[in-house]
This record gives sequence, structure tokens and C-alpha cells, in this order.
Amino acid sequence: MKYKLTITDENGNEHLYNVSRSSCSEKTLNNFILEALQISEDKRELPVKIQCPNGLEVAPSIKMKFENYGSPILGDKLEAIHITWRD
Repeated sequence: MKYKLTITDENGNEHLYNVSRSSCSEKTLNNFILEALQISEDKRELPVKIQCPNGLEVAPSIKMKFENYGSPILGDKLEAIHITWRD
């Protein structure tokens, strides 16, 4: 099943996104987005935090992980998306 999300930015521009649930055994960003959308609208306004093993709470950042910790400049293949506590 594919979901079509339309997001309107602060300038009134509409952006269309297609999100589909993955049958992959690993959690994908699409699955994470669909899971987050199940949270009630009022709760989605709350801050998102990541709790570190030492108890510190920080805002998440999204990073790209390339094969062998490489670089897109070098033509390395994108391997995963990381949601991390570092900027």
C-alpha cells in the first residue's frame, strides 16, 4: 500500500511525498514515518528527543551512512540512514 502525503510549507508551496510500508525485516525510514503518523496530531507537536545511554536527552539529527564510511563525492553507495544524537 502506498500513501501520498502532501505537505504545505510556510510559503504555501505544496510538496507531494510517496510513503509505502516496506516488507523488509529491518525498519526503514518509510516505516518509521508511518509509525510516527499514527501518533495523534496534538502529540506530534511535542519535541522529539533521543535518550543517550548516560541519560542525556538531545535532539536527533539525520545522517547518511555510505559503504565503508565513505563519501558520496567518491561515488560510494548509500547504505543506510542514521538517526543520531550528534549534529
